[in-house]
Amino acid sequence: MPQVKELMMLTIEFSIKTKSPHGEIAELPPQTSRFVYGVDAQYPSVEAALQNKKCGDRVHVYVPPEELFGVYDESLVRELPREDYKQERLAEGRMYREMKKKTLVQFMVKELRDDVIVADFNDPKVGTSAEFDIIIKDLREATKEELRPSCARGPEIMTE
Repeated sequence: MPQVKELMMLTIEFSIKTKSPHGEIAELPPQTSRFVYGVDAQYPSVEAALQNKKCGDRVHVYVPPEELFGVYDESLVRELPREDYKQERLAEGRMYREMKKKTLVQFMVKELRDDVIVADFNDPKVGTSAEFDIIIKDLREATKEELRPSCARGPEIMTE
């Protein structure tokens, strides 16, 4: 029976449970995905857990915050001149979004002072971890066409 190794096409069924740094739990319903192991990008923890597994195997994988949205970085909290931003969009604890010179400026407003905004540029999901429950449904050698990264192949639609 073949084992998961580089250049194998995997079909997996998986569910994901995420946990925010505040303890909030979110669960996604089971989904099916196909990818070429070692070619299509996966979370390192997921790849490591799948290596050498066989069709029918089930794995539970913890994916740490570092692999998802990162860990909180204090250096991404900055003071900005309040006058440079639209006052009606500024509210403590809310995301500020504005297009400036064809670029999206986005940050969490931590604090408003008379002439300064304390802005947090960390991703709002920073610190989130995940648990994957994966069942390997199919495993075979990938075809030459499948060896191109999925971003070069276009979207893969799974229908059942």
